[in-house]
Amino acid sequence: MSSSRVRIDLDEAAIAHDLGVDGRVGDLVRQVTADVAAAAQRRAPVVNGQLRASIRTSVTGTGTAVTGEVYTPLEYARYVHEGTGIYGPARRPIRPVRANALSWRGPGGRRVFAAEVRGQRPNPFLLDALMEASPWPVTRS
Repeated sequence: MSSSRVRIDLDEAAIAHDLGVDGRVGDLVRQVTADVAAAAQRRAPVVNGQLRASIRTSVTGTGTAVTGEVYTPLEYARYVHEGTGIYGPARRPIRPVRANALSWRGPGGRRVFAAEVRGQRPNPFLLDALMEASPWPVTRS
């Protein structure tokens, strides 16, 4: 009886390269990250365009771990995304802390005063963009 053998040699350096940030996996993560960023820019609310224009991307890697990130450095983006007042994480109206009333410039530049406001509904434009553009399943947590 004769025996058969199969020998498989793997080029571990080539595999590591393909799995890293400079290889095929990195290319895929860069493409998905760019697609998510484009969707986020389409979905971002526009008052003066500052939030939409601030959306950035970053792709980094260590070994075979490749991470794509879509973000905005603007501090107020979190409040747009998560909501404020009764609609936000605190789930309570916004009230003045050091004054008797809240005050802001309304439409037409007129000064508006209020003892409390309900807040702003969330607009999860980044999460919605990820759900729209990702080739992989994404669920809200």
